[in-house]
Amino acid sequence: MATSELLLDANPTGLIVTGAVLEAAVEWRGYRIVFLTDDIPFEDMLRIYMFDANMALVDSAVLGAMYSTGTFSELSLQPPNALTFRFFGGTVWRMVLLAELEFSLPFFSDPRGVSRKLKFFRHFRIEGKPQPESVSGISAQSETTARAQVLTPLPRRASKKARTKNGINRF
Repeated sequence: MATSELLLDANPTGLIVTGAVLEAAVEWRGYRIVFLTDDIPFEDMLRIYMFDANMALVDSAVLGAMYSTGTFSELSLQPPNALTFRFFGGTVWRMVLLAELEFSLPFFSDPRGVSRKLKFFRHFRIEGKPQPESVSGISAQSETTARAQVLTPLPRRASKKARTKNGINRF
């Protein structure tokens, strides 16, 4: 996995985080939120880190899934305390920034595709309902192709019998 050192006002912080591409950085009430991707085609993960004013890590989360393609886009501030963005799963993800710590149950409090370190409290909540690559199991284009194949008559198979020059049938 690629790692990067974070810079603050063009000065090295000494903080090394997992991630290759800085997608965005946001400041909210003294907290700094950093969005990084791994830059791995077909398995790109979005890593979100939240630091306090002293650049101490207070919360983090990872969005993504094996064999899913993610592209970070459409980051938008939703006053007073939310960010929305797109990454994977055909959904708009919402990140609610919490003024106070919120209790959370590991493995149950986050939507599918979101993972965190084992902690019982969080500083931000991720909301979203990612959809599978194709809801019905096959895409519209492959469904059309499948229907055309079903409706197209199969070519007639050649007879198993083959006549030889001397008139004897072979099977």
